[in-house]
Amino acid sequence: MKWALTHSTDQLRYWKMHQDEFTVELKYNDQAKSFRLTADDKRLFFIEKTGFLQNKYLLKTEYSVVTGEINPVKNWHSGIVITDDKKFNYSLKENLLSLSSRKENLSLSLEVDNAESIHQVELFALVFSTLKVAMKSYAVKIKHAMA
Repeated sequence: MKWALTHSTDQLRYWKMHQDEFTVELKYNDQAKSFRLTADDKRLFFIEKTGFLQNKYLLKTEYSVVTGEINPVKNWHSGIVITDDKKFNYSLKENLLSLSSRKENLSLSLEVDNAESIHQVELFALVFSTLKVAMKSYAVKIKHAMA
């Protein structure tokens, strides 16, 4: 898997990822700190910083429902993500985004185009989107294995 930057303007950046038989698209809006994720369905998410002394960001749906949070460490290229009541570690080194969780038995790495030009909140959008796609794919594989 690979996140490829397909188009960029001053405020919008368009990303695309191919996974198996389907394509995932992400449109990141820097001004609104939002992203539109198109996979099986289309969803709009907002990323909002909370607290004054905390370094914590919330992921909210278009209906203002909190669906995740991210706690970056000082350099924001790594940290902890919580989504769907599951905890993951993330790390961006050079052009490689790594996500892992011992409890969920998940470890994946994918390449990210132009990683050096990614803004902090944009990285969080890519992390959340990758987890949404991976967990959906993982759930489908488990259902097929049980059938």
